Amino acid sequence: METHSKVRLDILIEQLAVPRLATLLDGLEGVNGYTILPVQGGSGLNGIWTRDGQVAGAEGMMMVWCILDRNHKELVLETVFGFVNERSGLISVSDVEVVRAERF
Repeated sequence: METHSKVRLDILIEQLAVPRLATLLDGLEGVNGYTILPVQGGSGLNGIWTRDGQVAGAEGMMMVWCILDRNHKELVLETVFGFVNERSGLISVSDVEVVRAERF
């Protein structure tokens, strides 16, 4: 089966910032879609954290990921970094292979 090289951005961000991030992504050339998932917990510089004990999910973290054509990587990454850098979150970039290139 033929595969095609693309770039995947994983953006971990506060749940309250997701609507604004989604609006930002919607306006960027090269972003044809994204997926948003709740994050149950993790461990990082500030130690272990979970959603347990929160009164509402508003304080939780979410994962937003999208797959891009390489030609759009720099512009999208620069724009998204400016948004995420002002908040609690992180961005990772990975090389991926997809089987339906026309979707990205």
